[in-house]
Amino acid sequence: MRNKVLVLLGLVLVCGITASVLCHNLWGYYITPPSGASVIASSRRLEALTRFRVDPGGKVERVSGRPIIPSEFVGCTLFDFDSRCMNDRLMAAVLTLPGDTARAEPLESLRHQIERTCGEWSTARWGVAISVQDAAGPARLISCTAGEVTNDRYAHREVLFSESGEREVAFFWYEVSGLEFLTVTFLFITLMFVSCGLLACGWGAWKLRKLLAEPT
Repeated sequence: MRNKVLVLLGLVLVCGITASVLCHNLWGYYITPPSGASVIASSRRLEALTRFRVDPGGKVERVSGRPIIPSEFVGCTLFDFDSRCMNDRLMAAVLTLPGDTARAEPLESLRHQIERTCGEWSTARWGVAISVQDAAGPARLISCTAGEVTNDRYAHREVLFSESGEREVAFFWYEVSGLEFLTVTFLFITLMFVSCGLLACGWGAWKLRKLLAEPT
């Protein structure tokens, strides 16, 4: 019995690690999409919230956003997400801070950091610049979602700019081609089913061979 439990635990561990690695190779994260929401939530005050759009030619425009209504958040499930959930995470964190969400910054003061975050792609891009005051001083999180980078494949990136420098907080890919179900949950369950099936076949073959080897 002990050996069977150890085999099962080993199988779960191997399948879990394999599923995480496959998920990272596909999308850029191991278990669940990363987010800068924790960085925002741990800040002291919101200074400004600026929504922007970048056209394929690189022109940056400020866009108006609708009021933040918590009840409308779709949120993110633990191992999956949709196209709105990353922004929902950030907006939920913004609502925990004192400050005016209607205050925006001039685009000229943001242009360089937007380019640093979004400049890798030539498609239409959109995002938000969240300026906060944290324990170390002023900081700004730039969140950027790219349009279709390749066929049905999109990108999301978040970069934190602070007194200590520039730090990528999140980067991953996602698809809308029908392959988006290939998350760590699906991969883990599939690997477990396949592994258990192979083990069962091996055990059955061993029992059959042992049975045939017995003298009649």
